[in-house]
Amino acid sequence: MAVFLILFATSIFLIYVWFQYKFTYWSKKGVDGPKPVFLYGNIRDALRRKDHFFQPYCDSYIKFKHLPYVGMYSFYRPVLCVNDLDLAKRILIVDFEHFQSRGIYSGGPNDPLAENLFNISGKAWKQLRVKMSPTFTSGKLRTMYPFVESVASKALSYADLYYSKGKPIDFSEFYDRYAMEIIANVGFGVECNILTNPQSEFDCCAREYFEIKSLYWSIIRAFAFIAPDLFSKLRIRRISPKVENFFYGLVKETVSYRQKNNYKRNDFLQTLIDLMNGQIVNENGDIKRVHDFPFSMNSVAANAMLYMLAGYETSAKTGQFAAYQLALNPHIQTKVRDEIDRVLAKYDGQCTYEAQNEMVYLNMVLDETMRLYPALRAIFRRCNKPYKLPNSDVVIEEGTLVFVPIQEIHMDPELYPEPKKFDPERFAPEKKAKLHPCQWMPFGEGPRKCLGVRQGYIQSKLALIKILQKYELLIDERTSVPLKLKTSCLVWAAEGGVWLKLRELNNNNDK
Repeated sequence: MAVFLILFATSIFLIYVWFQYKFTYWSKKGVDGPKPVFLYGNIRDALRRKDHFFQPYCDSYIKFKHLPYVGMYSFYRPVLCVNDLDLAKRILIVDFEHFQSRGIYSGGPNDPLAENLFNISGKAWKQLRVKMSPTFTSGKLRTMYPFVESVASKALSYADLYYSKGKPIDFSEFYDRYAMEIIANVGFGVECNILTNPQSEFDCCAREYFEIKSLYWSIIRAFAFIAPDLFSKLRIRRISPKVENFFYGLVKETVSYRQKNNYKRNDFLQTLIDLMNGQIVNENGDIKRVHDFPFSMNSVAANAMLYMLAGYETSAKTGQFAAYQLALNPHIQTKVRDEIDRVLAKYDGQCTYEAQNEMVYLNMVLDETMRLYPALRAIFRRCNKPYKLPNSDVVIEEGTLVFVPIQEIHMDPELYPEPKKFDPERFAPEKKAKLHPCQWMPFGEGPRKCLGVRQGYIQSKLALIKILQKYELLIDERTSVPLKLKTSCLVWAAEGGVWLKLRELNNNNDK
C-alpha cells in the first residue's frame, strides 16, 4: 500500500510538473495573458458550467484590451485570443491560407454526419465550397423561397391559436419549432409539422443533437473540440447512434425515393443529390457536369446536417431576440410595421421574395440583434502552417488555436457607443458599409464566412413579417428584463424563454 501511495503521489506530481511546463508556452514567447489553473488552463468555470463556454476569451478582451493578442490555455493546449481588429482581419481574410481549419473534428468512417463543409479544411473544403456556392445565389434562394413562406404562414396560424386562447407565446420555443420546420422542409425534403407536433421524431432527434444533457456526450463534444487529431485516431463517435441513425436513414430513404421515381424538388437536398450525380443545376434548370469530385451518400447526409447546423440556431435565436427587442422598444416595432405595410402594399399584400428583400429597416433590426446576441460568441481557427505575427517576433505554430471574441468586440463602447442600447440605426446601409470588416461578424468573416447568410435573413424575417402585420408584441411578466442567458449552451439562449403577449392591431384589447 505504501509503495502504491508513493507511485500515485509521484504520478500526480509529474503530471503537475508537466502541466506547469506546458503553461510556460506563451511566457517563453513574451505573450501576456491570464494565469492558467492546473488541469483546466483558463476554462475551469466554463467546464463547470458557471460561465458560458466562450466567456474566458471574452473576459480576456476586457482585461487585456490594450494588447493586440493574449495567450491563454484550453487545458494544456495554447490558444491565442486576438483583440486587435486589424490582426483579426489578417488572420481571417488576408492571410487565411495559414488559418484554413476551424480546429475541430472533421469526421471520418465512424462519424459520417460530421464530414461537412463546416468541419473539413484544405483542398476538400475548397472544392466543396466552390461546388456549393451556387446553392445560395439569389436565383436558387428564390426557387426555395415558397417552402419558407409556407412555413411562415403556418407560424402565423400557431400565433393565432395562442391569441384565441388568450395565452402568451414563448418565442424561444416558437422560433425553435419554426426554424426546425424550415430545416426539415428545405434541408431534408420532408414536412414534419413541428409547429403543431412537438413530438415529431425529427424535432426530438434534432434537439437531442443540439441540447446535450448527458455528461458523457458533453465530454465527448469537448474532447472533439480540444483534441481533434487524437479524437480521430481513437475513432470515437461524436454523435449518439440514435441521432446519427435517424438522420442518416432519413436522408438515405429520401434520396432513394427521389432517384427511383425521378422526383425532383427545388430544395437544398436536391442540390446535394445533383452533386452526388455529378452535376450542378442552376435555377433555370441548366446542367453543368462535375468531374473528379467524389460526393457520396455520406457527403449528402453530412451536408444536410450542415444545413441544420448553419440554419437552425442562427435564425431561431436571431428571430426570438429580435421579437424581444421589438416588444421592449415599441417605437422601433412601429417603424418596422410601417415598413412592412408600405412594402407589401406595392406587392398587393403578398410577401414575395422581392418584397422581403426591400425591407431594409427590418434588416437593420436583425443586424443590431445579432450584434447584441451573436449566435457564436467567438470565431475560432486552427493554424495549419507557421505564421509570424506582424510587427512581432512571435510565431504561431501549426496546431495552435486562435480565437476572436466576437461578443466583446460587438459590445466595445469605443466601437459602438452605448453598446447595451438597442439601436438599429447603427446598421443603416451607409453606416454599415463603413464598418471595419471585423467589427461585426455574426456570420464569421473571410473565405469561411457562412454561405447561407441571405437564407438566414429570410428565415428570421418571414415569421416576424407575418405576425407584425396582425399583432403588436408585448413583454409578458414571465420574461426577465434584462434577459438572463444560459451558461450551459454553446450559443446564446434565454433562461426561462422569451415570453411575449399578442395584441391584435384592429382592436386594442390586450389578451
